[in-house]
Amino acid sequence: MIVLDHKKGIKLNRDDPPFNNYQAFEQNYLGLKILADAVREEERKMFAAEPPGGKTVLFFSSRISPIVYCSFNWFSVTLVNYLRLVALVGLMNEKGWKSDDLVHAANREEIKKWCGGFVKEAIPDICLWRNKVSAHFAATDPFKDDSLGTLEQSIMNPVSYSSPYFHVGLLKWNTAGTESQLPSWALTKTYEDLRERFWPEMQIHPLPFEI
Repeated sequence: MIVLDHKKGIKLNRDDPPFNNYQAFEQNYLGLKILADAVREEERKMFAAEPPGGKTVLFFSSRISPIVYCSFNWFSVTLVNYLRLVALVGLMNEKGWKSDDLVHAANREEIKKWCGGFVKEAIPDICLWRNKVSAHFAATDPFKDDSLGTLEQSIMNPVSYSSPYFHVGLLKWNTAGTESQLPSWALTKTYEDLRERFWPEMQIHPLPFEI
């Protein structure tokens, strides 16, 4: 039995799984840690390069490796996919469904609503970032409620470093009297905050100091 969500008690029964094949769980689970470790390593490098005692230094995109920006995009897409799958297992357990129940027309809307609601409850900021930046840039698929600031910032490199974390969306782009609606979040802090609920056995490299 694998515990997927320690808060809601969602479990995957290896002996009687709801799916015929569930390899995506392992690949996404391990991939999220790889991305978090990669960004944490860049954070440790950045901290080592700061003046002694500095803890509030702010750096912008030109000083930050492109792997950090890409990792935020990969992480948000992967995390949303992973948590939607966790949500689906919870729903299938509750309903007693198997794989062939997924194709029933009567179940499709319930699955979409359930999985979408689960993700928005667990990671609302990352979900929004995924929808407006990582899956595709808001500027290439504008919604009527997207501000010009949001559309323009979606195609920028919005990574900044505020010790000890890299962030996206920390600085809001303002243009033509509108401000970006993109949220601010830090990848490694998000990973650590979600750890107790979703992967308590997975520890990324520590920060070089206590905060």
